[in-house]
Amino acid sequence: MGKSAAQITKPKPQPKPEPIPPLRDGDCMGVDEFLRRYAADKEVYSAELLQGVVHITRRRVIQDGKEMIVPPISADGHAKPDNQLQTWFGVYSAHTPGVQALSPVTTILPSKETGLEPDAVLRILPECGGGSTIGADKFVHGRPELLAEISFTSGSRDFGKKFDAYQADGVPEYLIWRTEEKEIHWFALKRKKYVALQPHSDGTLRSEQFPGLWLDVPALLAGDMAKVLATLQQGIASPEHTAFVTKLQKAAKKKK
Repeated sequence: MGKSAAQITKPKPQPKPEPIPPLRDGDCMGVDEFLRRYAADKEVYSAELLQGVVHITRRRVIQDGKEMIVPPISADGHAKPDNQLQTWFGVYSAHTPGVQALSPVTTILPSKETGLEPDAVLRILPECGGGSTIGADKFVHGRPELLAEISFTSGSRDFGKKFDAYQADGVPEYLIWRTEEKEIHWFALKRKKYVALQPHSDGTLRSEQFPGLWLDVPALLAGDMAKVLATLQQGIASPEHTAFVTKLQKAAKKKK
């Protein structure tokens, strides 16, 4: 038996969801709101939140009917150095169980005021005592032990707001490769301030967080990756690296 007209009630109209505001350079917000707007804004290709302030680094634009990403990435200024840095990190992590190398990944630092995409990440896994985790959102959360940036057109940000944000959140080491100036700057956190690492007696720069991570700076700047990796292999063969791997393995066993 059908319902009478009196029994039929129209469903109440549902309110339309509020539109998500666009992500704008210079806006101030927390990391949750930043990620919400970042995901929704189709014009923004890459952006970072540094101490609560939005920095848009690349955009999608339509030109002559085609989508373009601006500014474009140069081969020698960014792409090639980025690949070389990733290779160096990757070889080290391959020989160091308990250490993970990552290419650009959204990283949420402990203050929740900084969400960024470093060019390269080297982290100790949490089960081995590391300071960061991979969250349910598949982003890195916490304090990775070493973050690195390729600085071609972003020097003012990498040495300015980003430097301050990493330091304030206690990122143990920060490496900047200024490709145009042919300079490597590698900082270690000491008493809550970044201090530049000093060359070892053989001229190499050596990580304090990752024993055996040795860098032949002149070879890297010259593009001599064979020599860079040969120096790295010397570091990997050092007693310090062996002791570090043993330490990571012991930490992992304690977690089980």
